[in-house]
Amino acid sequence: MTYRVVLLSNGEYKKTLYRCKTRESAFIKFHKLKKANNVYFPKKYLNTKKIKPVKFQICVTKPTEDTDTFRLLRDDYGKVYVEKPLGDWTILHSDSYEVEEKFWIFGHDSKKNRPTIKEIVKKLMVNAYSAKLVKQVIVVNNKLVIYNETDFDLVLCKNTEDAQRLHHTLHKIAKKHRYRHLMFMGTASKYMISVMYDLIVEKTGWDYPKVRRMTTRP
Repeated sequence: MTYRVVLLSNGEYKKTLYRCKTRESAFIKFHKLKKANNVYFPKKYLNTKKIKPVKFQICVTKPTEDTDTFRLLRDDYGKVYVEKPLGDWTILHSDSYEVEEKFWIFGHDSKKNRPTIKEIVKKLMVNAYSAKLVKQVIVVNNKLVIYNETDFDLVLCKNTEDAQRLHHTLHKIAKKHRYRHLMFMGTASKYMISVMYDLIVEKTGWDYPKVRRMTTRP
């Protein structure tokens, strides 16, 4: 018998986090993983064919046997249903889990180099203590722009909601650590958005249709 602790994405198998020979070891590892699941900016959306919400779970599983009894669960409407096997595995236990979001920052390889929010905080702090170089942080559609007279960083998020969430999270971090000379502007107004489009085009060389996109889907 091989027990596994696996990660699910919207109810579908994503990867195996741990495998062992005993139920006890599987549950010990499950609880360790759950306890250590400290995520700064959890992934809320997937970009697979379209932008869609995502929920992650970790589960303890075993190979399905004829004598297995499957769990009774409730759906989002409170209706009770019998859980189906995960392929040829029976789920013994599960819980919610968070996965750290990774971002495309302009100038970085969009596939090989996708940093987490920690890297964005580092960029935010470059020259952050200079009274003469106040950095502005503003949401432009699905983009977060961090800039002043000398620095320009552009973070691509999956949609506007994620860009706004990133803006608010960075604001909380800056406030907690008393980072000064950072101006959080929220979401660009109708007047500001055209100014920001011009700035992004100037700094990136992109055309306006690309800059005006609302999501990371082409």
